Amino acid sequence: MKVILVSLVFICAVFSFGHLCAANTQEDEYGPLPESIRKKITGKSWKEGCPVSMDQLSYLKVKYWGFDNKPHIGELIVNKAIAEDTVKVFKELFEVKYPIQSMKLPSYYVDHPDDPTRKNNTSAFYFRKDTQSPNKNSIHSYGIAIDLNPFYNPAIVAHGKVEPEGAEKYLNRKLKHKGMIHEGDDVFMIMTKHGWAWGQYFKQGVDPMHFEKIVNRQYIIKSLEYYPNKWAIDEAL
Repeated sequence: MKVILVSLVFICAVFSFGHLCAANTQEDEYGPLPESIRKKITGKSWKEGCPVSMDQLSYLKVKYWGFDNKPHIGELIVNKAIAEDTVKVFKELFEVKYPIQSMKLPSYYVDHPDDPTRKNNTSAFYFRKDTQSPNKNSIHSYGIAIDLNPFYNPAIVAHGKVEPEGAEKYLNRKLKHKGMIHEGDDVFMIMTKHGWAWGQYFKQGVDPMHFEKIVNRQYIIKSLEYYPNKWAIDEAL
């Protein structure tokens, strides 16, 4: 009996170690949306009227450190113009072991609305209206924004509503919790270095979960350099 138990423990240990190694060594990857992903998101996170076509999007598989302190493989969809840069960002976040609770495609939660990770899922592309300005499309609709650990980095949106619901406690940015983002920390510096603007600095409403790539019709900003505003020019910005 002892031999059997020892053998089972050994097998489980080998399996767990193998899973850990697989997640830790797998290379991040990106490319066109596979047909299976197109089917999963149609009518859910991508619908008719979306400002970008599926051919303008890329499907990413990237490594991240979970709240369980183990490496995992997550899924994201972003605009293909920033796919390579997004992979680089998550490689650096993985290197500093920034913890992320969940990284599933938003379409998953349409079919699994009671999944407990829904309110703290890290995601990018999602065709929907903007929570700050409901009359226009969200930047997520273009695949150029990422929300990181939303529950622990909640946003104040239109009419003073807090999203995600139930996360009001974490409006207090002096609290400490896995996945929180603060000015000047590793996450902030990595995202800034790669040209992602932080939602905490929004003029209307604060959104610390949110980073968006600065783009216009001609340019994609590849890098930003952080300087605390000491010039008293808030009104001009």
